[in-house]
Amino acid sequence: MEPTRRYAVTLLRSAGAALFAAAVLTGCSAGIGKSPEQAKQSIVTFVEGSTDVVGDSWEASDGPRLGKCGLAPGVGGVQYVYAMVRSASADPEADVEAVDQYWKQIGVTTERYQTGGEDPILGVRGRGGPVESSDFRADPRGYTIDGSSQCVAGDFDKMSLDSQE
Repeated sequence: MEPTRRYAVTLLRSAGAALFAAAVLTGCSAGIGKSPEQAKQSIVTFVEGSTDVVGDSWEASDGPRLGKCGLAPGVGGVQYVYAMVRSASADPEADVEAVDQYWKQIGVTTERYQTGGEDPILGVRGRGGPVESSDFRADPRGYTIDGSSQCVAGDFDKMSLDSQE
């Protein structure tokens, strides 16, 4: 291979590796520097703030509980999951719109969805911003809002054992 071509190939490989590394670090950096306690508080604030958008009478149904996640390939971490429920309202479409707008305002990328059938379940999923993932389901039988915190450094096994003492 001639020297000019070899240089170009090496340069392209280096640039590709740098872009890949930047993408991995950016994707995993949201929770870097936060403690597990901060991750827990963050998801509680997020979920309870989301419930405020669509009214009162919410009850915790799960969590906030500790879960496992991956900070990078082969590097484990922890996150918190939290879910709240309540009865459905008369206008689920307006409620989905309100949650969608609130999440967008705080930096969450959203995607709306609807199931099939006579009584479709409306909803909105979210990623990014203050959460790893989130979901609001406006089911005619009842509403659910849940979320997973950003992944942070922590030893799941040790933290699980510590919480049982």
